[in-house]
Amino acid sequence: MFEVKGATFEVNGTCLLHPVKHRFEEGKIYGLIGHNGSGKSTLIKLLAQQQPVSQGKILLDERSLSDWGQREFARRVAYLPQHLPSAENLTGRELIGFGRYPWHGLLGRHTPEDTAAVERAIELSHTQDFADRLVDTLSGGERQRVWLAMLLAQESQFLLLDEPLAALDISHQMEVLALIRKLCDELKLCVIIVLHDINMASRYCDELLALHTGRVLAHGSPEEMMTDATLEAIYGLPMQVMPHPNGEHRIAVAC
Repeated sequence: MFEVKGATFEVNGTCLLHPVKHRFEEGKIYGLIGHNGSGKSTLIKLLAQQQPVSQGKILLDERSLSDWGQREFARRVAYLPQHLPSAENLTGRELIGFGRYPWHGLLGRHTPEDTAAVERAIELSHTQDFADRLVDTLSGGERQRVWLAMLLAQESQFLLLDEPLAALDISHQMEVLALIRKLCDELKLCVIIVLHDINMASRYCDELLALHTGRVLAHGSPEEMMTDATLEAIYGLPMQVMPHPNGEHRIAVAC
């Protein structure tokens, strides 16, 4: 598991993330919610070793992150940043193959095990129909599924996803989140995902962690978090929570 023990992050004397204490376990989707600049991306970057903790510590499998080597860490944790690098002139299959770098290195030749892992990732992500097309020619939803397949090829147990739904329309958002939900349940992954849409978070996540001005304001199950008062405190405007028409979860609207 990931265990965050009083971790903070400061830049030039300004504290961007105040002490956070939380445990993230396998088999669950954790949604990081809150307004822009609340500290969501900062927290997920700390978990991904993209920036160092200023104070406190973060443990992975009871070891401090500083004790993990880069490739060893990547075999346990896969990270999808908010701003994706260019995949120009790469097919989906080639991009997915880059997920094998922790196992053989970027310049290494693919072994039969690597090839099998890529094919499993393609099957799990349902990207067979466009895996051999150039990534730049894919739709937003297809492209996002290919990037997710790359993480699956990495065969890591922890997936850190920073706003993976950015610029996707609602149908593609639901497509990607439904796939993440299915993979989490089948593979017992731990998924930590930054989301802006509270209704999507309520529908697909097991737990929500709300940040506000760099502090954890509240955390709990969607049922516990989806109240008028809690959401108003998180987003700073009146909210009304009501049952979804299907009765399976709650939704919120701004008043």
